[in-house]
Amino acid sequence: MNRTALVVAVLGAACSTAAPDKQDRSCMDDTDCLMGQVCNNNICFENDLPPRDGIAIDVQTAVPPFRLEILGDDAALERILDRLPNRYYIDRAQVRDRLLITLKEKQLDDLEEGTGEAVPVAASIELQQPSRLARAPFVVTDLSFPPPTLDGSIDSEPELIKVWPGYAAGDDNADQPLYAKLTYQDDVAGDQPFQWGRGIVARQLMRKKADAPLDDEFEILTVRECHRRVLGNIRFPDGPLATEPPLDPLPNVLVNMRHAGRADDGDPETPVCDPNPMGETPATCSVETIVNPPYHGCSTGLCPDPYVCYPDPVDDVKRCGCKRDSECPQGQVCRVDLQQCALDLTDRPAIKQVTAEAKDDAAVSAWVYTYCDENPTADRTMEFVVSAAPDARLGLPRLNYRVVLTFLIGDLKGSTPLGRICLPTWQRPVEVLVPLSGKPARLFQKADQEWTCCDTSCLAEAATQPPPEAPTVCMVKPPITVVGDFAVPDPAKWAAAACMPLSGADEQGNVRVTYGSADCDGDDDACSVNLSPGPADGGGSGQAYTLRVEPPVGSVFRSTLVPIAITSDSSVLSETELQPRVLLRGTVSQAGCSDSGCVPAEILAERVIVGEDPDTLLGPYFFNATTVEGKFVLPVNPGVYLVTALPTVTPQNSAIGPAPIVVVDLREDSPELVEEDGVWVFDMDKADADDDKAAFSLAAGAVYTVELDDFVSNSRVIPLDLTFGEGLLHPDGEPLDLNAPGTCLPGEGCQIRRIRPVSSPLRVPQNQIVRFVARAAAAAAE
Repeated sequence: MNRTALVVAVLGAACSTAAPDKQDRSCMDDTDCLMGQVCNNNICFENDLPPRDGIAIDVQTAVPPFRLEILGDDAALERILDRLPNRYYIDRAQVRDRLLITLKEKQLDDLEEGTGEAVPVAASIELQQPSRLARAPFVVTDLSFPPPTLDGSIDSEPELIKVWPGYAAGDDNADQPLYAKLTYQDDVAGDQPFQWGRGIVARQLMRKKADAPLDDEFEILTVRECHRRVLGNIRFPDGPLATEPPLDPLPNVLVNMRHAGRADDGDPETPVCDPNPMGETPATCSVETIVNPPYHGCSTGLCPDPYVCYPDPVDDVKRCGCKRDSECPQGQVCRVDLQQCALDLTDRPAIKQVTAEAKDDAAVSAWVYTYCDENPTADRTMEFVVSAAPDARLGLPRLNYRVVLTFLIGDLKGSTPLGRICLPTWQRPVEVLVPLSGKPARLFQKADQEWTCCDTSCLAEAATQPPPEAPTVCMVKPPITVVGDFAVPDPAKWAAAACMPLSGADEQGNVRVTYGSADCDGDDDACSVNLSPGPADGGGSGQAYTLRVEPPVGSVFRSTLVPIAITSDSSVLSETELQPRVLLRGTVSQAGCSDSGCVPAEILAERVIVGEDPDTLLGPYFFNATTVEGKFVLPVNPGVYLVTALPTVTPQNSAIGPAPIVVVDLREDSPELVEEDGVWVFDMDKADADDDKAAFSLAAGAVYTVELDDFVSNSRVIPLDLTFGEGLLHPDGEPLDLNAPGTCLPGEGCQIRRIRPVSSPLRVPQNQIVRFVARAAAAAAE
């Protein structure tokens, strides 16, 4: 039987009722069975399933949105050994909870007593939960309360029902908090004596821990009187903007606000969520954002991580809790007076985006939720970051300001002064062409032929076609974003105008700002960008900017920062010659084939960013390429990289697994780099090897067969390797944790943990059985 027929036969056996031979031996667990057997339903079976710790899969369904992240030790992962094929099994019904959400607003009849009726209130809802696998969070938007009814009627007791992934109480990271962003509808105009507006509310939904699917009921209560209006204005302290030529439509400024929490002093012993800090603004930390897991007693002194055993601040007992932020789960901070962890509101949105006219004294009006639920009669001091994004046609910087507001109880139906959002007065932008060029690089050679190109797309047909004609020069049109340093031009004028202070300014008063991006879709050989020459009295030197030039994956040109100065007569910048990337080269061999008889493999290279300066770090961070007749070339920016090879998935190599991940130093001062025709090259092949000199050798891996029962056909499945990274070291000697955010990406674990090629996504088929190949134990140990 050939390999293709064998694969068809194995997958076809998924519906077979034939049972494999079993040992006539009863058991309670695997230790009661003979070597090579496992206990299933109290009977010992021969086991050919790979180990559980090799399973980590992210299953995502688009419609309706649902995401399940499974680890090998999860209780929901079963072993099927009494029906061929032997496989792991997940029943969607066992990992699917229901969220039953009701939104109510208490309208206080008696402010002092805090009494009033709670009635349903309309809002849009966004749900967000952190990933168990250190990937991007699971986010569901466009939910609404009350939910629409089929006949358009109004439900007197509405309830939003949303299916959500559920994990057993003992599963790792099973209790990740669920964040709800609530955007409430404002009162409609009418005969009411006062029209209430509403800000955005953050809530943390703590679900019950259980070993079986359940319904989680959440009645989210807010207090209408906690919504408070803020009123500010736009100001141009340096003089009015130019009105000629007129702009149609009139320009505006988009204003947002987010919670600042409290300025972190960098001391991990200082809690951010301290309602009474010494000399600081109290943090926004309400009892309604408190995490409410069972803060059980700890007479033994033991608590689950990261909690610590402390005397209760009220009762004469000891309970698990916190006094520091480090004693709370990620995304939470310590409410020190209650010794409980609360949702970290820092950077959470506080208002609905508002639009103001781009003119002096234009009003900015918004509503903020003050989280006064505990005590609506108390004044409330809070800190915010206010952001202003002027119309791109004005060419002005996008600025952030920091403001401390005190909401007085006597101003319930008045307005709290927000302050002045000040912007500089600059000349209108001019359109400038940004010509970028570079020399092509020799990427590949075969016999007496050479492929000299501007990017790797020229290798697409290298196995069967001769090389295209080599260009003499490459005109490059990569993605370009514009950044710069901004400082208040005349501090005396801005102080006299009572402007809010800039957020994040350094000791010299400079802040890093963005100015949008260039347009590279035109017919010219250059991108164009609209940038202001700066103040009219700038002295003729022009306004300074920095272009972040980040060519895409495949380009032979490295990402770079280009400083420029724009004057009123600028139209075309001087041509910039881009330097070449480092060429990562090598060979991939595969068991059972040779050279042209092997199916292509995919090479992955991911930048290690830990310890890098975020101001000078440029993307992309993740590169991939396909081999040509077993060889690969991958142009990458200088840096330290994780590199591996994955087999292309075909019936001919259905059991071939990924290669080990290796760390490669491609920094410009690395002694491993060799210069060829002005290009740095790193050859991963082992020149002194006795047998196989290939950089990567693909061999048989661990074949996983998983049945995803009742999952939507065509759901996307992403298998990950969470275990291999142990023991990897940075060239400078520091250990690398591929599962930690910040090693490769700021907020996620490394993408290179994936074990399926980017070009071969795995989908749930009609028979519900997926199959993937992970690194075998021997490969992972190398």
